[in-house]
Amino acid sequence: MKKLLFILLGLASFNTYAADPTYDATKGALQNNSALCAYGYNPNCASPRQSRQQPTEIVNINVPSKYGAWAINLKTGISADVINAPSRAVAEKEAIKSCEQGGRNAPCKVEAWVRNGCIAVAQGKEGKRWRTFPGIEGPGLAEAEALRKCRASGLPQCEITTPEGCSMPKY
Repeated sequence: MKKLLFILLGLASFNTYAADPTYDATKGALQNNSALCAYGYNPNCASPRQSRQQPTEIVNINVPSKYGAWAINLKTGISADVINAPSRAVAEKEAIKSCEQGGRNAPCKVEAWVRNGCIAVAQGKEGKRWRTFPGIEGPGLAEAEALRKCRASGLPQCEITTPEGCSMPKY
């Protein structure tokens, strides 16, 4: 009798699982109940009509760019840089103004500018004259780029004269 009862209970439990073809023993009750298909809880019973996904919403975040510029007076070798300016024009104007020091070092001209990046300058001596090499790269790479350009030109005494300054947007 106990054996028969055991067999009947076993068959009854087997029929429970066989009655619902979407049942997965590794998932919870909400994902196994086919009556909940209309509510989206059971991904196993979605018809092609129900499986349409919502379009992905694209959100544009306006983060203003930041600019930097480096200006130099080629006769005196005096230079200045500006970082985190709101536009290229402002960065160049401020770099020239800073370089000229109230007119005592005029004329200066912009030799390099950067948008959302970093700038550094290396100088190398060629005879009696110094040559400048701006490096414009991402954070931590501008000084190495300036030195690489200087050494690639064949100048022996290359050194960083304007350390890396970064103009990066703020999120």
